[in-house]
Amino acid sequence: MTDLSSNTSSFSSICIEHCKGRCCDPWWGIIAYQVRKEGGLTRLNNFKEEILRGIRDRERRIVERYVTSETPPRPLFKSPEKYSMIAENIKISGTTIFINLRAMFAFRCLFLSEDKVCTIHPSVIGGSDIRPEHCGYLGSLDAKPNEKGYCRIIHTAAGTITPPSPPYKGGAKGGDETSKINAAIDMERSISEKYYNEGYTSAEGAAEALVENIKGYVERNAPGLISDVPKETTKSPGRNDPCYCGSGKKIKKCHG
Repeated sequence: MTDLSSNTSSFSSICIEHCKGRCCDPWWGIIAYQVRKEGGLTRLNNFKEEILRGIRDRERRIVERYVTSETPPRPLFKSPEKYSMIAENIKISGTTIFINLRAMFAFRCLFLSEDKVCTIHPSVIGGSDIRPEHCGYLGSLDAKPNEKGYCRIIHTAAGTITPPSPPYKGGAKGGDETSKINAAIDMERSISEKYYNEGYTSAEGAAEALVENIKGYVERNAPGLISDVPKETTKSPGRNDPCYCGSGKKIKKCHG
């Protein structure tokens, strides 16, 4: 396989000639974080608003962070095309629910050409790299899976990993270098398409779906935590309260 560790031109060739913006079409912004819900799943509308604020805040951070290193800088993204919220782990302790979330934002890079080439890639423009820091790290052979800069396609080309065989869509077969690189590209395309197709076009839709998924989990595992009114705040009606039958009389003079 190609020794990419000492051949940056091969690195650029993989990105430009083989991959053609696979990691930018769309570009996925992925942020993992935890939220906690006190008092069970009460006041779900408030909880949805909290989730939505968290989505919007992280979306804003990505847009503000990913700008070119020029003066003045230019942003790489506008608003996401798709939102995907995944509850990777849910734990319940008493009436508190802890949720580990993975927020995924599908952005369309403003510097990706119609033929899927990064127009600010250093191998295209020559000279200094004006891409954001993360773009420059992408493909680092020192990075491990789930670390900053890891790229399955580059690592496949370097011979450090072998992509799995189909069933992923469009998997290329064969044992030579090009076939393995194409297989890695096909795998990335299949994964990206899956999350893109399952995503939501609005942050509101993603927040709504996430809360429904969390609610389903709690219903199956801790149904006592599902309520619109916390149990500790409920009380028996007083004798002078309106009767529950709807007669308009006081309870003491009706069903009391």
